[in-house]
Amino acid sequence: MFKLGGSAVPELDRASIVPLYRQIYEHLRSAILAGTLPESARLPAEREMAQRLRVNRSTIVHAYRELATEGLIAQRVGSGSRVAAQTERRERSAGVPWWVTLPPWRVGEFPNILGELAAKQEPGRISFVQGVAPDEPSPLGELAKSFARVARDPRFVLSYGDSEGYAPLREAIAARMATRGAKVHARDVIMLTGSTQGIMIVAQSLAEPGDEIIVESPSYPGALQIFQICGLRAVPVPVDDEGMRVDHVEAVLRTRRPRFIYTMPSLHNPTNAMMNADRRERLATIARRAGVPIVEDDPYGPLAPERLPPLLASAPDCVVYLSTFSKTIAPSLRVGWLVAPHVVLERLLLRKQAYDMATSLYVQAAILDYLERGYDAHVEQLRSELLLRRDLADEAIAKRWPRTVRVAAPRGGFYLWATTPRDLRARALLDAAERRGASFLFGEAFYPGSGGDHQFRLALTAVTRTEIGQGIARIGEAIASLRA
Repeated sequence: MFKLGGSAVPELDRASIVPLYRQIYEHLRSAILAGTLPESARLPAEREMAQRLRVNRSTIVHAYRELATEGLIAQRVGSGSRVAAQTERRERSAGVPWWVTLPPWRVGEFPNILGELAAKQEPGRISFVQGVAPDEPSPLGELAKSFARVARDPRFVLSYGDSEGYAPLREAIAARMATRGAKVHARDVIMLTGSTQGIMIVAQSLAEPGDEIIVESPSYPGALQIFQICGLRAVPVPVDDEGMRVDHVEAVLRTRRPRFIYTMPSLHNPTNAMMNADRRERLATIARRAGVPIVEDDPYGPLAPERLPPLLASAPDCVVYLSTFSKTIAPSLRVGWLVAPHVVLERLLLRKQAYDMATSLYVQAAILDYLERGYDAHVEQLRSELLLRRDLADEAIAKRWPRTVRVAAPRGGFYLWATTPRDLRARALLDAAERRGASFLFGEAFYPGSGGDHQFRLALTAVTRTEIGQGIARIGEAIASLRA
């Protein structure tokens, strides 16, 4: 580190999900507001600062620009940058719209990623972006009947309901978890308005800004963005075909004390990996020994061809479990749930109440009715459909893509995870594919730090069976055009 006025500029955390320019900006902003960087103090020239911190000059330019926008520093050509006087700050802020002076907002490097995951399909484009259940098999027929049945008691289903959720549905979920090997009490289940709400609740309840957490690399971009917004610092751990590398987790825990371990052990997004039984048991053991809770995100578990018990079954005392009906029924229902040790349940429930008081009772009641009637048959059909779609994709890839594009082996989930050769970047491929009417998600969005520039994800469920082959052919044409 080095001294800047009376303020020490720390070494940058290059493994953090917080961009480097933002780390520099936040440190200097705090020093200016605290007075450790006094009025009129000169900041190093952009080039000098970049050399000291071993970053690109553009990183310093970006950080200084943010400070100047807030009126914290004054920049003049030929005179460099200096800390603005209080009077200058007031004069500057008086003419600046209020929204410019809002506190820093951490949105990550890809701020629009959640919007892209929820965006509607564009006509004429084959979009492998959204991780949604396929149109067929459709639950709508039986689900409509369930909604009609519960609507016969409108005064009940249109009321708020309990913050914890509809008690009969919580009991049904506990019973179903037991069939997967996890002994769950209905009192330890909280219904959610989608499992994404659960990720936010857990991130804000179990950690504070600046805390470290362990995350898989790659991982679900929606969770990464939430962690970024909450100011958490990701410690990445790699994933292979057998799931999270638990040996790497163990190595991290020898020297660091993260607040929690975030993992998706069943049909991992984006790789489709299934964490094997040995790793599950080992992860539960080392987490319990280290006193670090596991956040198990399990939206795809019921669809896995291999029926392994969730981590919750091995370590109910240190696992916060999240799941949803969005992947097995439909995302528009916005109903998920969490299971947590009783000692933290009230903390999580209070946070849930602050968001929305209670999840829709009407939808919860309809889901319970559907669980008792057509749900299990639908899930079995959906499981078969996912395997069929992967077979179609593998067949098209064998015909249309060069062998130098490698595809992750695990099957059965929503996604296909591909790696391009080193001379072909995924973002360039996306641009070329979009010109031909096909789109996907580039790999960088799935990494908490650097990585993914030669990887991409296809959601095989967002298109029709016929479009799988057509879209893969268009991507193949894009690959050929870039290799020509």
